[in-house]
Amino acid sequence: MHCPSLNIFGTFFPSWMLCAITGVVAAAVIHKVLNGLGNRAELKAPLLVYCSLGLTVAFVVWLTRYGS
Repeated sequence: MHCPSLNIFGTFFPSWMLCAITGVVAAAVIHKVLNGLGNRAELKAPLLVYCSLGLTVAFVVWLTRYGS
């Protein structure tokens, strides 16, 4: 069994790395959007919320792109 790989500029990267980077970027964007809306005081555990949202996006990307 092997991990799917992506050929980026002649170098093979594991596909989970793309999903992880997508999740981190999505969590940062969601953080900026929620701060812009002024909902910062509404979040009781912001670290847990942003980590969960980033993981959710990463898992959804993995399932939609590589799931069967």
